[in-house]
Amino acid sequence: MVDHPDKYDYSRAQVPGPLTQEMEARKLEKKRAQKAQRKQREQQLPGAGGAEPSLCSQRALAAEQRLAVQLQDAGSTLANISRCWHCGESLLGRIPFHYLDFSFCSTACLQTHRRARAGHT
Repeated sequence: MVDHPDKYDYSRAQVPGPLTQEMEARKLEKKRAQKAQRKQREQQLPGAGGAEPSLCSQRALAAEQRLAVQLQDAGSTLANISRCWHCGESLLGRIPFHYLDFSFCSTACLQTHRRARAGHT
């Protein structure tokens, strides 16, 4: 459009006007601000990047132990507690991802485990 302003009927084709340097700079600044806000929100959320992964797994283990005690008091038992092979998080109430004989809580854990196994062989 900038190189050939009269070659086509841009208004009839409903082509918006060309971007100026100022418009591009504003768009880039807006993206940077959104990214900074997203990072700030993620740091504030517990378990979503703000908390240490080992702390999250300790909390999950403690919750699982409390559940086992409650079930024991009620007269039933928690027969099979399966865990993620990578991070150790409980798979109780989740749909695990399987790879060979391993079970994982997320695709990220599965991919990390696969990369680690590929590096060892």
